[in-house]
Amino acid sequence: MYYQLPNGKTIWIDPADAIDMTAEDIQLLLSMNVGEYVHNPFRRGVLDQATKPEPDKEEEETETEETEQLSDYYREFYPDEFPDVPDEDIDLDSFEE
Repeated sequence: MYYQLPNGKTIWIDPADAIDMTAEDIQLLLSMNVGEYVHNPFRRGVLDQATKPEPDKEEEETETEETEQLSDYYREFYPDEFPDVPDEDIDLDSFEE
């Protein structure tokens, strides 16, 4: 874990060591000028070390099918929310202000 010293520098120590530290230990660390200034408080955090599992192809296909089914359901029962999209390209230059 990160432990910030009174001078603003931060050191990385084991949590068990941080619990057992005394005022003399802190003074010793200050006199040795150890540590560094941390500009990113989330450095070495859990989110940096986390890895996302790769989704299976079967799960992707299932999600796509479920999405299509939901889309079809909402288009059927809420047609006003989904206006028909024309098949041809719209010429924006033909509109006048």
